[in-house]
This record gives sequence, structure tokens and C-alpha cells, in this order.
Amino acid sequence: MSRRLTAVVTGAARGIGHGVALRLVAEGWNVLLSDIDPEVEGAARAIDASGERVAAVVGDVSRAEDAARMARGAIAAFGAIDALVANAAVGGPETPLLDTADDDIRRVLDINFFGVLHCVRAVRPFLGGTGSTRGRIVVIGSLFAQQPTPGAGAYSASKAAVASLMRTLSVELAAVCTVNAVAPGYVMTDMHREELTSRARRSGRTYDEERRQVVAEVPLGRHGTAADVADAVHYLLSGADYVTGQTLNVNGGVLTS
Repeated sequence: MSRRLTAVVTGAARGIGHGVALRLVAEGWNVLLSDIDPEVEGAARAIDASGERVAAVVGDVSRAEDAARMARGAIAAFGAIDALVANAAVGGPETPLLDTADDDIRRVLDINFFGVLHCVRAVRPFLGGTGSTRGRIVVIGSLFAQQPTPGAGAYSASKAAVASLMRTLSVELAAVCTVNAVAPGYVMTDMHREELTSRARRSGRTYDEERRQVVAEVPLGRHGTAADVADAVHYLLSGADYVTGQTLNVNGGVLTS
């Protein structure tokens, strides 16, 4: 009998990361959930109270030592790492980029860019360890790396850097793993709800008016869900053997390619 595959998912206490974890467990994977929020431990228990297929590590991906501890936790729990889903991110200040303090920009880059780099470095020694089988890395990008939004410059820049990092790693790590990105658009997460609240405050519209305005920009006529993003991640982790260095857009048609 073949062993279960194991994935590490960061930013998995809620939102997209949690949705990815749920999907992978449903598909038979072991999953290590990681998040800076201690609630990730409860999220893991809610998925699998036995702890046989789901484990959790509380950590800050902007700290290389925490990323290394996350990888060790997956090895201790499941004996292998076959995939990384680097999802942990913050939205950053909603101010014009030139008016944003350097320290605030650095914080966004530390989490959104260096967090991905730290996690890849941490799992790299364990990927491709089963002979000819390549590992999988999926980074979560953003529509806003390709279509920047005024007032979200630090976030957009950080996600553009992640897209470039993904392409570089897809070449440098080709012998051991594929590396791809999933770029969500308007997905109804806590981060997006906060964005809608801020936009409503600035525009003078209500939250519901702002939400409807966003949906009006989406050809498919709705917000995305964590499950929509998880579908794309699962495809890249479980198949797509000849796909690497690519960005899979999940934005309801807002941006076409």
C-alpha cells in the first residue's frame, strides 16, 4: 500500500489556507497546518480530532526559525513532506505607496515575500525524497500583482515579488519539485472583508453597496470562495506533472490571459 502524501499549508487557521487544508484532507492527504494565530491548533482538531492525519504548528513565517520548526513538525508527525502551499500573508496598510512608512512596507515584504522564501528553504531538504517523484510547491499570489489597486501598493508589490520568486524557483528546483502559483481575485476572506469595510468608509457607501460594486466587476457574477482556490491548488498538487513556473488565475474572469 502506498503511503499518504503530506502537505504543509501556511496561513491555515482560516480563509484560503483552511479551505486548502480541508480539501486536501478530503482527498486523502496528511496536512500540517501552520499559522501565527494559535487558533490553528483548534482548526486542526476540528478537521481531525484524532490527530492521525492533521497536525498544527504555531509560527511566524517571517522568522526563518519558525519556518524550520514547521517543517520539523511535519516530519515528526508524518515522516515526509511532499508539498508546500505557501499561503500566509497580510494585506498591509491602505495608503498611497509613497505615503506608506518604510517599516510598514518591510513588514508586508517580511511576511508575504520572505515568508514564502523561508518556508521553501525549510521544506526543500525533504522534497523529492522518493526517488523519481517530484515534490510540489504552490504559492498563493494575487490578482493585484498583475492589476495593482491604488492604496494597496505594498501588498501588490509583495505579491509581484512572490510571482517572480515562483518563476525563479521553478527553474532552480526543477530536479526535485514543480513550483507554481495560484492567483486569487476577490475571494470572500477576513482580509477581503476588512478591505471592503475600508473601501466603504472611504467612499461613503455602505458595506453591502461596496460588496455589490466589487461583484459587478466580476464576469462570473460572484465573489470567489476558499473552495474555489482549493480546487486550483489541488489540481497543481495532485496532477499537473508537466506544469511548472505557471500562475493559475482564479478570479472569475476579472483578468484574462
